[in-house]
Amino acid sequence: MGLVRRSAEPMPEPPAVSADDLIRQLDDADPEARRVAALGLEGVAGAVEPLLDRVGAEEQPAVRDAMLTTLAGHDTDRVAAGLAVHLASEDAGLRTAAAEALAAMPVSVPALVPRLLEDPDHDVRMLCARVLADLPHPEALTWLAVMIKDDPHPNVVASAIDALLPSLGPEHAELLQRAVRRFPDDPFLRFTVEAALR
Repeated sequence: MGLVRRSAEPMPEPPAVSADDLIRQLDDADPEARRVAALGLEGVAGAVEPLLDRVGAEEQPAVRDAMLTTLAGHDTDRVAAGLAVHLASEDAGLRTAAAEALAAMPVSVPALVPRLLEDPDHDVRMLCARVLADLPHPEALTWLAVMIKDDPHPNVVASAIDALLPSLGPEHAELLQRAVRRFPDDPFLRFTVEAALR
């Protein structure tokens, strides 16, 4: 005898998960649970500090990216400062991910840029160029030009030139040529400038 199909009944709605539950879930042993929690905390102001506390220690890139996405969505001075410290991290993946998150924060990041341009670690300044390459802010190109003109490290200057490439025009030719004159013994910088001028 065949099975008798019952009339479809609506499924009950799953119980709502509170922000506090999601914050606790950030410590779950399951990476997917942590990722879901991080994304579920979008727009929750009370989640900023817990996310900042955990993002630097998160070892799963997908979870870390979810945390950074949620944090970048807040675009506050506190978040920008909390993420900027990771530009000096020993973890290359974290450094890069933090730079990408900062580049998506046009409201709060500009106030940090002058300090990043003066950071004693030239690797941090190189990452600052990467941030400026994608930062939707009217001063981004000006800051990159300042880096090309004034930064004392050739690798930083080369990074700033790379970041400026999509917006280069004839008006930048002298700026680039001056950079080569500042570092006449650096073949990589010379190659970068020659390629940009072409």
